[in-house]
Amino acid sequence: MPNYAKVCFYGLLISFVGALPFGTLNLTAFDIAASQGLVSAIWFAMAVVLVELSVVRITLYGNERLHLGERALKYILPLGIVFLLYLSLSSFLEMDSVTVTDTKTDFFPQIGSTFVLGLLLSALNPLQFPFWMTWNQVLGRKGILQRSNSHYVFYILGIGLGTFVGLGIFILAGKFIFANYDRYHTITNLMMGLLYLGFSFYLMFIFIKKRIHHKIE
Repeated sequence: MPNYAKVCFYGLLISFVGALPFGTLNLTAFDIAASQGLVSAIWFAMAVVLVELSVVRITLYGNERLHLGERALKYILPLGIVFLLYLSLSSFLEMDSVTVTDTKTDFFPQIGSTFVLGLLLSALNPLQFPFWMTWNQVLGRKGILQRSNSHYVFYILGIGLGTFVGLGIFILAGKFIFANYDRYHTITNLMMGLLYLGFSFYLMFIFIKKRIHHKIE
């Protein structure tokens, strides 16, 4: 397999597999597709991919010149915790809405668009930096990813395609499989609220653990 195709394939495979386990991004894409439609979910996915590609490019630069992992976590973790708590509270408050239209009018009252939601939810995910910095180093040591702009372009292209296809599976499931959203929107709001709340607690655990470790040092 030619080097460019190989690095593109590995980027696609890593990002696709990484997008499949249940998490805040893919389940939010599922919920948007079920409640607001295919177009809104695609805009959300495009925003997620845009942020992820920016993060990958920053980590590639950071691997060569900077030490960004800890620095990024220091600022992103608190913001991510607050934002996820806000989404969790919004979900719980909208559980008793009578109609789906009412629910989605006020579901994200301060955001206004799924594209902006995708930008924020993806940008405030602190796990992206260590994830991609680790894979960049692994692929670099194996000689698959080389330090050249052409390799980076194909690598990033593969990552974008993999993430979009992975999210696309959840979007199609939300749009065409979960057709009776009106009947189950209370349950889905509860599940999304618990998802956001659980992930915010996980980020709190990471934040507290790092603070304790820093004090010990």
